[in-house]
Amino acid sequence: MNISELPEKDRLQLETERKSLHLQNRSDSYNIIAYNKAGTRYFKARRIPHPWYDDRGRSMPFGGGTHWTVAYGAVQFRAVRNPLGGTDYELCDGKRYAASPNGTAVPNTVETKKAVMKILKAIGEFPEF
Repeated sequence: MNISELPEKDRLQLETERKSLHLQNRSDSYNIIAYNKAGTRYFKARRIPHPWYDDRGRSMPFGGGTHWTVAYGAVQFRAVRNPLGGTDYELCDGKRYAASPNGTAVPNTVETKKAVMKILKAIGEFPEF
């Protein structure tokens, strides 16, 4: 189903939400979330820690290093059933892309936050952090 086929009330609500997505951009030590101004594309990166174990049974939950998972794609919508039996529509992360329109490759994982920020800047359609 295309967004133009939705009822007008739902379509207007989704378009308003989509235009305000860029206000939710954030960057902290474990998450980077960015939306473009039009609200049509998303970029999300998440830091994944690795635990450390040795042969004596000692462990450190964050002692084995980290890596970042990266996702770039289109913002889409999905139908959700509400408790009263009707159907609501909400925005969601849709189709993922391996490259941006300008040709920048988007890998699934990288090692450092610096590499994530380099990819985000190279894509070019997201505001600066």
